[in-house]
Amino acid sequence: MRKLTALLLMISIILVAAPGLAAASPVDEYPHYLEENASRYEAYRARNPGLPYDMVIAYVNANVDKGPYNEIVTVGNPNSISVLVNKNFMLPSGYKPNDLVLIDGSHRLRGEAAKQFLKMKTDMTALGYKIYVMSAYRTYQSQSGKHSSATGHYGIESADSQFARAGHSEHQTGLAVDIVQSRAIKVMTQAKFETTKEFAWLEKNAYKYGFILRYPKEYTDIHGFMYEPWHWRYVGVDIATAMYNDGIVMFEEYYGWYLAPGVLAKNDKGRAPKLSPAAPE
Repeated sequence: MRKLTALLLMISIILVAAPGLAAASPVDEYPHYLEENASRYEAYRARNPGLPYDMVIAYVNANVDKGPYNEIVTVGNPNSISVLVNKNFMLPSGYKPNDLVLIDGSHRLRGEAAKQFLKMKTDMTALGYKIYVMSAYRTYQSQSGKHSSATGHYGIESADSQFARAGHSEHQTGLAVDIVQSRAIKVMTQAKFETTKEFAWLEKNAYKYGFILRYPKEYTDIHGFMYEPWHWRYVGVDIATAMYNDGIVMFEEYYGWYLAPGVLAKNDKGRAPKLSPAAPE
């Protein structure tokens, strides 16, 4: 997608330079541009002058500009594999997936995500890698307890960087899994998972099974959490592969390009192209 943006920008420059030809408008240059968000784009761009305009549009379309836990939207598609749940979008009250499947001990994921995770784990084991599940599906009540406990110990600001508030956790969707390299690990931050060969493999191959690294280190200002190399989210093979091929790291960016309601209504490009998963490396 960024390659397409670069091409569109080049075309617009040519149009400006060529006599008798009109310059392309933002609507022409960026297929995810929404007129109703124009003032928000400019305000967010002013606060982030080094951010490419295509990403400005994407993040505003994903409500990142509104700040964490501000003007919260309740998602209307909680059962969708591509649902966006974060500090701006929350699940409906009482939501619980109805297709949870055991994947490791007592840990559960939704059926499709579980199938792909177990396939990925089997392939990793065959290649000599080891992964274990520390956490997967969590109830609203469980998430509430974790956040409340962290708030009591460390204060609200620190708690918000470590745990999503109840209703805002990807774990409640049944599509997120926390992975470690040893069952002996009890504290995720001590796992140093990002230094392992398992993590290196996942960075190159997890998308082939539909998983993305959800909270990367360089984007804490976007997702609002501490760096979590152990947290992987299932979004489906098509979307994960499209993100990998286009160099899109944040799911919020992909959402802003394709899945935001206004974008869907405008050009019906909410689905990634059908792609065949590559062989694991």
